[in-house]
Amino acid sequence: MAQNLQQLKKRIKTSDSIAQIAKAMEMISASKIRKAQDSVEKHNPYAKKIKDIVQHILADKDLQDNIEKFSTEKEGKRLIYIISPDKGLAGGLVVNLFKKVNSYLKKDDYVVVVGKKAAGEATKYGYNVLASFNMWAKFPQYDDLYPMIDIAKKFYLSGEVAKVSIIYTEFKNMLVQEPVVEEVFPAKQDKSFKTSSINYIFEPNAQQVLKDLLPFYFEIEFYSAFMNAFASEQASRMTAMKNAKDNAKDISESLTNIYNRSRQEKITNEILDLANGQQGM
Repeated sequence: MAQNLQQLKKRIKTSDSIAQIAKAMEMISASKIRKAQDSVEKHNPYAKKIKDIVQHILADKDLQDNIEKFSTEKEGKRLIYIISPDKGLAGGLVVNLFKKVNSYLKKDDYVVVVGKKAAGEATKYGYNVLASFNMWAKFPQYDDLYPMIDIAKKFYLSGEVAKVSIIYTEFKNMLVQEPVVEEVFPAKQDKSFKTSSINYIFEPNAQQVLKDLLPFYFEIEFYSAFMNAFASEQASRMTAMKNAKDNAKDISESLTNIYNRSRQEKITNEILDLANGQQGM
């Protein structure tokens, strides 16, 4: 019985320690999400302006012949970016992400992986990986993205690939994060976009303006995907850690009740032994 009580005490202590660690990780993720939301708010005005200019060009029927290279979908190889966490303990985020990846990818697609989890899965499935980058623990900065963007510029502008897509986990709210495919190039016209009545003059021409805008357009699309992936990772980890904390507390309480009953039973048995011993005398 004494040995069992010692084992119960160790298990209770272990459960309490796990609950404390999970709570700390939950709070860290919550802090990172708040920083991500602040960065999104600062990023939105710039992103909206770039998108408006691109959509204005795409919506102008008189310019269609000049921008066909950048707006017309063609058959050919694709360049796919996959954004995942570096670390685990994020619930089913990575599993759900690669369900989407496996349903979308083709054998001859080029792949750029961001995050150690994506790199591991890409190696497992034998994808045609061109480059691999880490997903940083801190919130991503624009400078972090330029080496990734350069790959898309090189392959798309040279005509080596006909499409550039990003697969990531979209942050909808604290409880819902959904894997999505964002097809960045060719640039697609937003049917809901309303053109301005102002007639713009593009110098030297609309095609050159769109070509010059492509790196910035891809930059904001990729940065948006990166922010979503980062926020989704933190939200998923926060939920997973909260569940782990709650489960650890439940186990600790259950073991404490068992420990108290066992200890009380032991004390009662000792008292009965003493009483029986006295009666025997």
